[in-house]
Amino acid sequence: AMLVHMDDVALQVMALGALKVLSFDNIGKSTLRSRGTLSIVADIMQKHLRNPTIQSEGCVILGNLAVDNANHFVAPVTEKEVDAVIRGILAHPDSLEVHEAACFTLMSLASSAVNVELIRMNGMTRVSLELACQKHPEDVGNNIFTLLRRLKFDAPAPLLPPMTEQR
Repeated sequence: AMLVHMDDVALQVMALGALKVLSFDNIGKSTLRSRGTLSIVADIMQKHLRNPTIQSEGCVILGNLAVDNANHFVAPVTEKEVDAVIRGILAHPDSLEVHEAACFTLMSLASSAVNVELIRMNGMTRVSLELACQKHPEDVGNNIFTLLRRLKFDAPAPLLPPMTEQR
């Protein structure tokens, strides 16, 4: 239904709500991953970029599906999934809900070296993370600093502690 009715925002929100519930269950995760749900969710997020509910729910689903806690495994994703998360941050510069969900997802994905490279290669990663950190430093700042280190990026310049002179 999600693919047939791509333009129906209400249907997409309801479907993502159902997928979110299923994405917390290990059996559900496995089934959803095997049916290409990561790609489908990324497509929905790209199609409805201006809808913050779709962005935050999509991020949570992508993060949940990528992580298999039972087997201590993080599934590799594609550029499409990473790009959907990054674009969600940029499309909602003031949304704490989107930024928290996106940071959760990127932190989860960055537990895999393959995913770290994909996240680093996205030209908008650093800009989006700095934006989220500047908008919500108390809520997502620490997670973003950790993520930036994991990605081997420096901390955002405006948020670095002041340098003291050594004498």
